[in-house]
Amino acid sequence: MRNMLNCRRGSAAFATVVALIPLIGAVSLGAEAGSWYVTKQHAQNAADAAAYSGALKLACNLAGQTGVTCSDGQTVDYRGKQFAAQNAFCNSGDTSYPGSKCTASLPSGTSQTVTIATLTSWNGNSGDFVQATVTQQQPAYLAKVLGLSTVTMRATGTAQVVVVANPCVLALSDSISFQGSTTVTSPGCGLASNSTAANSVDFTGNGLNVNNVGSISGQGGCKDTGGAQCGKAITYAPPAPDPLSAFNSAMKLLSTSTTNFPSGKCASPPQAYNTGSTCYNLAGGGQAFSFGNQTYNLSGVYFFSGSVTIGGGAIITGTAALILLPGSTLTINGNPKIQLTGPASVSTAQVPAALSSVVSLMSRLVIYDPETSSNVKITGSSTSYFSGITYVPNGDVTYQGSTQSSSCVEVIAKGVTLSGNSSFDNSGCPASVKTQSKYVRMVQ
Repeated sequence: MRNMLNCRRGSAAFATVVALIPLIGAVSLGAEAGSWYVTKQHAQNAADAAAYSGALKLACNLAGQTGVTCSDGQTVDYRGKQFAAQNAFCNSGDTSYPGSKCTASLPSGTSQTVTIATLTSWNGNSGDFVQATVTQQQPAYLAKVLGLSTVTMRATGTAQVVVVANPCVLALSDSISFQGSTTVTSPGCGLASNSTAANSVDFTGNGLNVNNVGSISGQGGCKDTGGAQCGKAITYAPPAPDPLSAFNSAMKLLSTSTTNFPSGKCASPPQAYNTGSTCYNLAGGGQAFSFGNQTYNLSGVYFFSGSVTIGGGAIITGTAALILLPGSTLTINGNPKIQLTGPASVSTAQVPAALSSVVSLMSRLVIYDPETSSNVKITGSSTSYFSGITYVPNGDVTYQGSTQSSSCVEVIAKGVTLSGNSSFDNSGCPASVKTQSKYVRMVQ
């Protein structure tokens, strides 16, 4: 008996069992806390998805191009809760969204809430925001020893709709390029490129001054060979719609047939199209029209077929739109004096019937050149200017400036190069030719 009482065999096992009891409890409590963390991460994913999708819908709702409406008929609240549901978080009884992963009934004692709020300011910053808050409350088990009967996981996501300044210079598919010691001023509007290339915004040279602009954006990346300019650009932005695409489509169908131009070729000097002179301008046997060494006072809408040349000695003034028909080209040689302002409005009597449906898009249009080989070079000085819209959808425009004060100076082309000193302002252009692009970013 004395030997049995003094025996220590098995004491280590007993001590191990005693020590394992709190250890197992701690591990189990840690596992329960780990499950809370996983649930919290799932809730955060749901909140982020809800905020982002709600903000996409809000961006759709916000005002943009006149006449363009949002095609999504659902509300911001609906879109936010739909994407929360696709991440398995729903309000009670609200589980029937497309793609929902919510269950009809949650475990006993468990509840979820999803709230979507549209905000006009966040964290001291004004703007357009969507905030999604996702919570899940569930019973605590081992954590009851710590005094917790329930635990609540809460996650918040906030997304902002950023409106890019409406572009007064838009490169439709090529880069917008800044060259040399150029100075660009456009405080009320933006410079944009829809190119997806790595150099959709291309800064080349030193001495660039592009600080006084509404925004610079590109659908692709930014290239800078002259300094630290790319920090000014918004890269990988959504594309800006071409506001004159309908006019371009209509022009593709316009030919020099007698249906469109009953009077055929105009006599020289150039004649504007109207009900009394339904013709297009062509110089004659050379199949070209040349603005020579003389003064031309223009008024109205002029259609040209063949190659059009504006020579260095030409002086062109007035309120007019120069419309090149398919197959025509425009060349500006030397430094002609051009003082043209786009017509404030164009009536159906001033264009062929084939353009009557898009006549509203011709307001303030100065030049339309549809050719793919076009490389229009616009120079500006104190005596030369284009006041209005230059539209070269399939060619490139090099813009070297316009010092004329005007509230409607806009360039839309396949590619745009800016050099020299130029100013742009489309605040006075018709609403139909101004557009906005927006993008959504997570801020929380």
